[in-house]
Amino acid sequence: MAQRIGQRTIQFENPPGIFGFASVVGAKEGNGPLRGSFDEVSTDSHFGQKSWELAESEMQKRALETAVKKSGHRMGDLQMILAGDLLNQCIGSAFASVQSNV
Repeated sequence: MAQRIGQRTIQFENPPGIFGFASVVGAKEGNGPLRGSFDEVSTDSHFGQKSWELAESEMQKRALETAVKKSGHRMGDLQMILAGDLLNQCIGSAFASVQSNV
């Protein structure tokens, strides 16, 4: 799979591949100039959650599930998840990843 070669560096035995992708957004983005190009647009900016952090995690979870489904793979096929955030607050990505059991 991958070998750790530094504190924050891994080296893959085989090049990683991207087999699927998805985009899940709130109503504001869904009404913007890119409307029609998203996989899911929620009318609820909190995605049914009590806080923005939980909403961000739910959004990431839905995007992950949709990407896996679109790719024709199963969640169990994933070996690693790499995620990021424009504001470097990756808590939502971390929670969504933990829930995926990867």
